[in-house]
Amino acid sequence: MKIIICGDGDTGSHLSRQLSLENQDVLLIGQDREHLADLDARYNIMTMEGSGLSPADLREAGVAGCDLFIAVTPWENNNMISCQLARALGAARTVARIDNSGFMTDDIRRLFAATGIDTMVFPEFLAAGQIESTLHRCWCRNWFELHDGQLIVAGVRVAPGAPLDGRHLHELAKSEHPFHVAAIKRRDMMIIPHGDDRIAAGDILYISILPADIGHLPPQCGAVSGQIRRIIISGADRMTRQLVKRIGGEFDITVIDADPEKCRRLSTMAPQVTVVNADQRDIDVLREEGIDSADAFIGLNESSEMNIIGCMIAREAGVAKTIAEIEDIQYIAEADALNIDVVVNKKLLTSSTIFQMLLDSGLPTPRCLALEDAEVAEIIVDEGSKATRRPVMDLNLPKGINIAGVIRDGVGRLVSGSTVLRGGDHVVVVCLSGALDKFTRTFR
Repeated sequence: MKIIICGDGDTGSHLSRQLSLENQDVLLIGQDREHLADLDARYNIMTMEGSGLSPADLREAGVAGCDLFIAVTPWENNNMISCQLARALGAARTVARIDNSGFMTDDIRRLFAATGIDTMVFPEFLAAGQIESTLHRCWCRNWFELHDGQLIVAGVRVAPGAPLDGRHLHELAKSEHPFHVAAIKRRDMMIIPHGDDRIAAGDILYISILPADIGHLPPQCGAVSGQIRRIIISGADRMTRQLVKRIGGEFDITVIDADPEKCRRLSTMAPQVTVVNADQRDIDVLREEGIDSADAFIGLNESSEMNIIGCMIAREAGVAKTIAEIEDIQYIAEADALNIDVVVNKKLLTSSTIFQMLLDSGLPTPRCLALEDAEVAEIIVDEGSKATRRPVMDLNLPKGINIAGVIRDGVGRLVSGSTVLRGGDHVVVVCLSGALDKFTRTFR
């Protein structure tokens, strides 16, 4: 599949790395010559210095024969025009990163689709949705629904002394636990586990489970299923505005920001929210605004460092749930080590959304979700493939791959060692980045 990505910033660079790891034909267009050369040397990514607003550059990049054109520069108008040009020059499908929530309505989407922009991705909108989901399920770190909720993949941190703390996975396989541990995040390392692996306190488990059994997870992991009522948000930037639009009527919200213009804009937009114009780094201000009585603290400043520090202060004050926007992927492991409950990263969310869009695009192994250094992917089993000839335990899965579940005839199922896959099954796997390509021939 030929994919052209326009924009060599953080999002475009990350997306091109992820897709190239799976041997896709990816070309990254950008204007930072040194950065492009570094990507080419370090990751073997095809790059081209040019502009998505130049028809000549797009022709040179081969846009006429590309299956997908993605524009993710920081400038919304440029992305939209680039997609329109790419479609006019022959791109089969286009995706534009946008910054305007007004473009997300169905009628406006249809309008832009008619002009050559098939899909629009609004990162702040995606991030607000993730935070809203977390606030409603405060016991888990991540929550992914596959096939309209037929199969759930939840990320949950194991508390010290929880029933799963210290258990070997082969013990769980012999018991009646209605879930499957598909991956373990331990400090800065993602582990695709086997039976001999042992769960430890502080691990983040990525667990596949059916919707009817979800009530088993919180007590097993020692997670508290409390209710969040009062929230303090540090920062009044665009993501905060998107979040307040979604949850402003459900919670008691206080937003703190040192910029008077941002505070004025938020107050006008959401009069039901308490907006405080003060330095959000000032511990005395946080105490005056009642951080010790808050149920959740959310750091949504432009600075990842400020968000991490804010969550640390909130944790010291006894806040039960901490959420931080962290755009530097290298800091995510540090946030885990500091016991920040949920990390929001717009690059990973954008990548996940684009992977989901590839489900119906003909990509042999479409990715459903992107984690820091792993992926959740879906593979459709071909009739007569190797995967249908023997039980899962005898498939000799390579390292870095774990089958999380299967969707058969539209119904989610967990998989055991004795499960025999059938042609047409949608198999959901968790894998380390770059590992899945070794495995797909089993299903073909």
